[in-house]
Amino acid sequence: MYVDSNKIIQETKNVFFSSEQQKEKYNLIDKFISEEEYKGIHTDPLVSLDLKIDLELFANEISQYHNWFEQWGNEHTDLPRQGLALVNQFGHLQTNDPINGSLYEWNKLNPEQPILETDCKRPTEVMWIESLEPLKIFKDHWCRSNILLWDKGAEFKPHIDTLIPSPWLRLWGTTSNDVKLRFCLNNEMIEHPDVEPGRLYLIDTSLVHDAKCYGNPTLQFFLSVLPSALDLIKSLSKK
Repeated sequence: MYVDSNKIIQETKNVFFSSEQQKEKYNLIDKFISEEEYKGIHTDPLVSLDLKIDLELFANEISQYHNWFEQWGNEHTDLPRQGLALVNQFGHLQTNDPINGSLYEWNKLNPEQPILETDCKRPTEVMWIESLEPLKIFKDHWCRSNILLWDKGAEFKPHIDTLIPSPWLRLWGTTSNDVKLRFCLNNEMIEHPDVEPGRLYLIDTSLVHDAKCYGNPTLQFFLSVLPSALDLIKSLSKK
């Protein structure tokens, strides 16, 4: 599949820097990960981390929050994909939470009320369930994070989630290999080999990438941490 990666990157810049409010907010971010640092830790589109979630315990615990999952954004509502806030602007679960959706979509529709990943630093109660105990090492480093629930056919179209220098790092994991990731290489989308369910990965979202669910309902860990977590990420990267 051919994609114009430069066009996607430029369109993203256009959305996030279309208003004075957006430019000002981005310029007020106090720390970025330099290109050298970013490339130094992203040695592969997915870098395995020494962090793993007990999936059986997680499935049992997350079920109590079933009613808090919301349709992912207001576009593509035909797609069976939902989100639950782990770290948002408020520190508690609420309906119509804008982070349970694409911030690209939000900023495109609300350029005078922009939201960035770094605006979301307050964990909700879901972050403290027992199965997510391994994530506590990032206690003081969190920014916008979610649990995603996808059914067969759910997908994200080719996109990016950050620019370099980057104001955040993305971590990702899945409960099943029914979700497939692809990354853009020379304008062609290449599927990444199967990952280990429950394992967390450092994912390079400065690359154009997409994802699709091909099977049963699958949960994903859609996590972001601040640049302050850089040394911690290095220590967790599996050699």
